[in-house]
Amino acid sequence: KKSNAMWRSLPLRAISCARRPQVRVGELPLGADPSALIVGGGLLTAATVTGGAFYSPSRPSARCHEETPAHEESVALSNWSGTHELVTKRLFSPESQQDLEDIVAWAHRAGQKIRPLGTGLSPNGLALEGSGMLSMSQLDKIIEVDVAQGTITVEGGTRVAQILDELKKHGLTLANFSSITEQQIGGWTQVSAHGTGARIPPVDEMVSKMTLVTPGKGTLQLSEDGPDVELFRLARVGLGCLGVVSQVTLRCVPRYTLHERTYCTSVEKLREAHAELLAAHRHVRYMWIPYTDTVVVVISDIAEPGAKAQPPIPEEERLRPLRDLLRELVPNSNVTGDFALLREKLLRIDPLSPEHVAKVNRAEAEFWRLSSGERIADSTEILGFECGGVQWVLENCFPAGTISKPSLADIDYVVEIKKMIEEQRIAAPSPIEQRWTARSTSPMSPAYSSSSEDIFSWVGVIMYITDEDRAPKIKEKFRSYAMGHADQTFRYGGMLHWGKVDPAFHDGPRREVLQAHMRSRLDIKAFSEAQKALDPKGILSNRLVETVIKA
Repeated sequence: KKSNAMWRSLPLRAISCARRPQVRVGELPLGADPSALIVGGGLLTAATVTGGAFYSPSRPSARCHEETPAHEESVALSNWSGTHELVTKRLFSPESQQDLEDIVAWAHRAGQKIRPLGTGLSPNGLALEGSGMLSMSQLDKIIEVDVAQGTITVEGGTRVAQILDELKKHGLTLANFSSITEQQIGGWTQVSAHGTGARIPPVDEMVSKMTLVTPGKGTLQLSEDGPDVELFRLARVGLGCLGVVSQVTLRCVPRYTLHERTYCTSVEKLREAHAELLAAHRHVRYMWIPYTDTVVVVISDIAEPGAKAQPPIPEEERLRPLRDLLRELVPNSNVTGDFALLREKLLRIDPLSPEHVAKVNRAEAEFWRLSSGERIADSTEILGFECGGVQWVLENCFPAGTISKPSLADIDYVVEIKKMIEEQRIAAPSPIEQRWTARSTSPMSPAYSSSSEDIFSWVGVIMYITDEDRAPKIKEKFRSYAMGHADQTFRYGGMLHWGKVDPAFHDGPRREVLQAHMRSRLDIKAFSEAQKALDPKGILSNRLVETVIKA
C-alpha cells in the first residue's frame, strides 16, 4: 500500500515560482523536512494547512462525517510551473477501482466536487478546484501488455514514463509523446496532448478502450468498436468532466530507433522547403528565434540499418556565444552550466527589456548554428526535449492544409507573430515552438476534423519566470503577448490547447470572443448534453472549464 503519511505535519509555506525538486513518493525519508511533494507520480506541490492536522486515507478522522470517504483537508496545491495555486478543501485518493467507484458515488449523492487530478503539469492549472479534488496517484498499475495485439492496458494514474519503460521490455513503444513524460495517462489523453509529426495524430487517438467512472451512469466500458462509439470519442477528450478515467487501453507500435538531424535556416529558405519537410519526415519541429532570421529545424526518421550520425561539435564550443555574452554583461560571473542554465542566467539580468532579450536570442541563434548535427538513439530519447525553465506559455492549434497540399498558413502565422513582437517591442525569448499533427476524431480535440487528410500546426509562445521579484511584471507582459497570440489564433481558424488556455488572459469582451470561438470550433452542445447525463451535478468540472466552454 502506498501511503501519503509523509505529508503529516508538513508546514504551510508560500508556494513560489521556483523550480520544484523532482521528488517521487517513497523516495523521501519520513524524518525529512520537505518543501515540495508530488501527487500522482508527477511534480504537483502539496502542503497541508490545517495546523498540523492530517487526514490519512487509511485512518479517517473523527472530525469527518462517518459516511464521508477518507480524505485530506485544506491541501495547498500548485501546478508544476508555479503559475497557478490554491487550497482545496478536500483531497480524495482512492487506492482501488472499488474505492474510486465508492468515492464518485458518494460525491454525487453529496454534491461534493472531486475534480480529477493528474500530475499538475498543465500550465493553466486545468485540474485545480478549490472545493475538492480526486488524486489518481494510487491507481498507477500496469494491467496487461498484449504483444500480439500491440496494446497496453493501464490504470488512469499511470505515468507515460512508466508505460514507456514497461513497453520497452516487450519490444514496443508509443507512436509519439510530448516533450516530457511525467504526465498521468488519464490527464494526458483527456486534453488531447501531442508530439510532432504531420502523419501522427494527437495522443487521444492511441486510446482504443477506456473505463470511465461517472457520477450519473456508474462505471462505463467504452471502446472504438463498442455500441456507443460517439460517446467513446467524446469521452477520449473529456477534460475530466464526463467521468474519471480509471483504465485505458492504448495502441502501441514496435520499438524503433530515430535518426535526428538539427540545422538552422532562414525564413525565406524554410518557406521554400517546408512542404517537402512535412511530407518527407516522420517528425518535424521548428524553433523560431525572435529578433533574428534564424529558424532551428529538427527532423527525425526511423534510422536506416547501419546508419552513422554526424554529431555536432563538442558542447563546450557550442556554448561559447552564451558564455561570451554573460562575461560581457556581468564580468567575473559564473559561466558554468548547460545551455538551459546559461540562457536562464542571461535572461535573469533584464527579462523585461526587449533589447536585452533580443541580444540573448542572437547568442542563442549562434549556439544553435554551432549545434547543427545528428544523433541516433531510441525514440524515447529523441522525442523528449529540453523545455527550459519555469515559464508562462500559451499554445494553439490551427489547420494547415493537408500533407499533399499544405496551406503554408503555419509559416505565415509565425512570421506574423514575429512581426508583432518587433512592432510592439515585446521581450519575447526564444523559442517560438512549432509542431504538427494529423487530425483527431475526438470532437473536443483542438485538432478535430472530419477529413482524414487534414493536418494541424501547434504554436507555443513563452516567457520565462526568471525570479520571484519580477514575476508579477513578467506575467503582465506575457498577458499582452498571449492576447496577441490568441487573437491571431482565432483569425487563423484555430483554438487554444486545453492545457494552456487561461481565462485570466480573456477578460470582459475578450472572454465572450473566446467562448464564441470555442462554440464555433467544437460541438459544445454534444459535450454539454453528455456532461448533464454523466455528471448532472457538475462535481467533476471546475470554473476554468465552465468558463471556456460556456454553452
